[in-house]
Amino acid sequence: MKFCALSTFAVYGWLRLKLNRSPALIILTYHRVLPECSVEREQEQPGMIISPRNLQHHIEFIRSLGAVPVHLDEWLLKNETGEPLPALSVAFTFDDGWRDNYLHAYPVLRQQQIPATIFLVTGMIGKAETFWPEQVIELLRRPGIQLNDPALDWIEPYLGSLRNSSKPLSLLEADEVINRLKSLDDATIIQHLKDTTSRLTTVIFSVEQAPAILQARELKEMSGANLIKYGAHTKNHFRLNRLNRVDSLEEQIAGCQVDLEEMEINSVPIFCYPNGDITDKGETLVSEHYQAACTTKTGWNLAGCDPYDLHRFNLHDGNSYSSRTLLATLGRGLL
Repeated sequence: MKFCALSTFAVYGWLRLKLNRSPALIILTYHRVLPECSVEREQEQPGMIISPRNLQHHIEFIRSLGAVPVHLDEWLLKNETGEPLPALSVAFTFDDGWRDNYLHAYPVLRQQQIPATIFLVTGMIGKAETFWPEQVIELLRRPGIQLNDPALDWIEPYLGSLRNSSKPLSLLEADEVINRLKSLDDATIIQHLKDTTSRLTTVIFSVEQAPAILQARELKEMSGANLIKYGAHTKNHFRLNRLNRVDSLEEQIAGCQVDLEEMEINSVPIFCYPNGDITDKGETLVSEHYQAACTTKTGWNLAGCDPYDLHRFNLHDGNSYSSRTLLATLGRGLL
């Protein structure tokens, strides 16, 4: 049954892409790029990872469909000015600014001469720490961790049926906890984690031992050949719908723009909403400081589309490990 469903979506996706007569842009979204053997996969949400091999395959397959790889900002400019557009364009984007984008994605992109946009969380650049979901995974999966430790009282309400587990959680179980924790605002979660590290001395987050986020020199290196450009993904990856104060929204949205300008890298005035969470005030501020915005809505973007409501396809090893699954993922999003 699953094979038949995948095949149906794949055929539908192929037909939509091949038979479309209006200029269209497909935006592909990636996060982490890690080899199949990487130990970092054991500390990451499954829906966040693509292997370099699968990324290479995506490039080759998308090209075989006749899609033209483009810089996102350049397609948007042509769309705005009414210049001719390819029948089918594809823009490769990477969210968050992971260092593995430099180590494992950039070599593939450079070899294939594929333009791409990396959406940076500017407050994280140059720091050893990483995002709170990875810290939660590290915490819940560390050997010897006791979930009933008083230092973990704050997370206990979000464990659900897992609160009685006597062993470290699996990746999927930790992922469930992360999704429940999203009912809290990001600053609160981060503060809880800081308090936990000071109280639970046996836990040392491995993310503090080696930088997981892009460093300034790596940004400049990738920016040099005009192949990689950088957009805004807020200052601290705070979800906008959890920020009640206008000054907090301004810090995350406008502050990120200021940071990008000060870095003197190949930045573009495009914003990307963390977690896809949007608020009316956030939208207003984004429109005041940027010329376009990417959402987490699925689908393609036709000529004349709203530049502040760009749709994308989030890809990872689980939903695009073959030509058929990639086409099926695209097909679902084009329904």
